[in-house]
Amino acid sequence: MGVTIKDVAREAGVSVTSTSYALNNSGPVSEEKKQRIYDAAKKLGYVPSGVAKSLQSKKMGFVGYFAYSLSGPMFGELIKGVEDVFNCYSQDMVACCCSPHIRKVTRLLKEKMVDGAIVFVEHIEDELLTRIASEDCPIVVMDRDLTGDYISSILIDNQGSAYEVGRYISRQGFQSVGCIMGNGYDGEQREKGFMDAVSDYRLNLQKDCILRGDFQAEIAYEVMKQWLMDKNHVLPEVIFAASDEMAISAIQALEECGYKVPQDVSIIGMDDIPMAAMTKPALTTIHRPIYELGRLAATTLYDMMQNHTKGSRQILSTYLVERESCVSRHKGEPI
Repeated sequence: MGVTIKDVAREAGVSVTSTSYALNNSGPVSEEKKQRIYDAAKKLGYVPSGVAKSLQSKKMGFVGYFAYSLSGPMFGELIKGVEDVFNCYSQDMVACCCSPHIRKVTRLLKEKMVDGAIVFVEHIEDELLTRIASEDCPIVVMDRDLTGDYISSILIDNQGSAYEVGRYISRQGFQSVGCIMGNGYDGEQREKGFMDAVSDYRLNLQKDCILRGDFQAEIAYEVMKQWLMDKNHVLPEVIFAASDEMAISAIQALEECGYKVPQDVSIIGMDDIPMAAMTKPALTTIHRPIYELGRLAATTLYDMMQNHTKGSRQILSTYLVERESCVSRHKGEPI
């Protein structure tokens, strides 16, 4: 067993209270007594407990980063942006993939085991986050529109971005369209934006080609493959996938079923992950500033922790990147 504060007090011939005051610089102790305590601590090799000091200061020394995943083309860029900021400030961080550990994450938050948190997990309810957020534990969310005195939301213009896809499709002369949609807050916002554009630009959305990919490559591949195998379906001129990973999976399913992209059908994605520029054909998509999203989330949290700034709502803009997976019906060539 290690040396305790009681051992130091006994060696210095003073009370435990005085010893605690001296070692933590938290109370009145005479210089003579303080020196005896320091000498005793040095002699015995006393090392203060990090946990005990955290409990006294009510600060644990690290922040939490809780997300659906810590890897993959999008989440990898996101956490890199977060890490780069915290490394600049020498701020320690604990990162946790929440899919299998949601109860552990909520426990960490409820018991204030972090000094602040970035949350990218829709399964943690708004009410819980609002109740937990405080001056001692501010929270930044990236998967919902939620603000308060101690909660900030960092968002992408999902709705406006998806609307831009619909406007672009109309501008290129397409009529019949299909889509592969995701879930959660991002999925709902992207679907709403795209459907608004379909209505405003009077696009012919094929009702049997509104597919659900849940933002997962494997699911998008399966639903696209199953849809193609039903010979009663008519292939639309263009398909919008609400994420690049789903778009790339759709291209794979189409090619396996004998269709060529963009000759037989154009594909448009969203996010502009690094793979989007390298796939064949290179993917036309909406650029989502993923790395910048992570940096802004970390910067906002650190500012709330250090400067006690109030919660805010910030929205990052996007733009469309034209590559090879989309063919203009006006020009008949990739743009």
